[in-house]
Amino acid sequence: MKIPRVTYPAVVVCAAVLLVATAGTAYAAGLITGADIKNGSVTGKDIKTNSVPAGDITDNTIASADVLDSSLKSIDILNGTLTGADIHDSSITAVDILNGTLTGADVADGSLTGADVSDESLSGTDIADGSVGSSDVTDESLTSSDLGTDSVQATEVADNSLDSGEIIDFGLSNEDIGVLEAEVNADGTLASSDHFGTTSSSIGTGVYVVDFGINVSSCTPVVTQGEAGVGGAGGAIAGVTDRAGNANAFFVTMRDAASAGINTAFHIVVVC
Repeated sequence: MKIPRVTYPAVVVCAAVLLVATAGTAYAAGLITGADIKNGSVTGKDIKTNSVPAGDITDNTIASADVLDSSLKSIDILNGTLTGADIHDSSITAVDILNGTLTGADVADGSLTGADVSDESLSGTDIADGSVGSSDVTDESLTSSDLGTDSVQATEVADNSLDSGEIIDFGLSNEDIGVLEAEVNADGTLASSDHFGTTSSSIGTGVYVVDFGINVSSCTPVVTQGEAGVGGAGGAIAGVTDRAGNANAFFVTMRDAASAGINTAFHIVVVC
C-alpha cells in the first residue's frame, strides 16, 4: 500500500490542534485571573456555596439588603472581629436582628430616647426606685388617684395655699380649726368633749377645773350655764380664767344672782 506524502499545510494544521489542546489544559490549571473575566458577569450560581471567606469581602460593602431577614445569630460572628467599619452606615434594620438577642450591653449608654421606646410599654419594674424626679413628671399631670391615701403631710402643702374650696363642707372638726369644747355636769363630771383626753372635776361649791390635756394658755375660753342634754337652763353667772400652775386647764366658777357659788352644769368653748 502506498503511504501518502505529508505536506507542509498538514503539518501546520496538526500544530494548531496541538496548541489549542495545550491551551485548554493551561486554563484548567488555575491560570485564569480577574483580567480574563468580564466585569459584572459572575453571579451567585458561579460561586461555590460557603467558599467566600471574610477576607474577600470589602469593608463597609454589605448592607441590610444583602442579609436574609432574621438570619444572623451571635454564632455567625467571630468574637471581637465585627466592627462598625464592616457594616454600611444606617443599613441594619430591626428585621436583620434575631428577636431577643440584643441586651443592654449592645446599646450605647444614654443613646435611647422616648422615640426608641413603644408608648405605654414601660412599667414600674423598668424604672429604678427613687430615680424619677419632679423634672421627669409633666406639670399639672398628677391627680389624687396617683397619690397614696394619707401620703400628703403638712410639709407638702404650701403655707396659705388652702381655702374653703379644698375642704368638704362640715368636714373639719373643732380640733381641726383650733376650737375645743366640753360639757360638764353639775357634780363636775365630764358629760362630753370633742377632744380625747379632756377631764373635769369639782373642787368646791360652784368651783370647777376643766383640763383639755393640751396647752391652752394662748386660747380664749367662753363659759355658759346649760345642761349636757335636754333640760331646763336656769342660768348662772359664769366666770373662767387660766388654771394657775396648769397650762392645759381652766378654772371655772358658777354663781347665782346673789354671787353665791352654786353647782350647775355648764358648757365651755375654747378658741385657739
